[in-house]
Amino acid sequence: MVSCMGSLWLVLSFILSLILGFSMMSSEWFKNDKTSFGVFVQCAGKLSSPCNQTCKAFRTLEEIPDVSWKISAVILFAGWLFLSFGALLVLSWTVIPAGLCHRRVCTPARHTQIIAVAVTILGLLLFPVSLRSSFAKQICNSSLSYRSGSCSLGWGYMMAIITVMLSCFLPIIGRYNINEMKTKVLRSKLTQRMLVCEEHTH
Repeated sequence: MVSCMGSLWLVLSFILSLILGFSMMSSEWFKNDKTSFGVFVQCAGKLSSPCNQTCKAFRTLEEIPDVSWKISAVILFAGWLFLSFGALLVLSWTVIPAGLCHRRVCTPARHTQIIAVAVTILGLLLFPVSLRSSFAKQICNSSLSYRSGSCSLGWGYMMAIITVMLSCFLPIIGRYNINEMKTKVLRSKLTQRMLVCEEHTH
């Protein structure tokens, strides 16, 4: 039986994993009136008319225009993979006996989510370094590392930041879930012992 805290852990793990993946596929990490670009996608055209925009996906690392951009793309993708794998571990916990939670699944799931948060934060911090690239300078008018020039932050970057902030709570929820499961297992053992003692007394 999945606890309330376990259900919350499961739902949040999958939702945050999906949101992070969606934000990484967005082109609106930095934008101006005519162009926007994200980790893996660049779009040209007026943002007020999305149907008329022309978008290009960076299918390989060679297509990404800057070294720091490439590194941050790899790191962010790895962070998303860790977060998704952590969500799958939490899902697998729901189909195994409660007694195996701490030893086999719950603790690795928490550790995977901690790694995912740390890796994603590193990628988010590194990505603005790519504003110094010639590609970003053409779009953002003489932008520098951590200075976006005429560009502004887009919703994709902000969503990724909010997602990783919320993901910080996943290992904490997982810890509470472990404690709750331990309490339930302990109560069931005590109940069984009490029943055995009562049978012996009769």
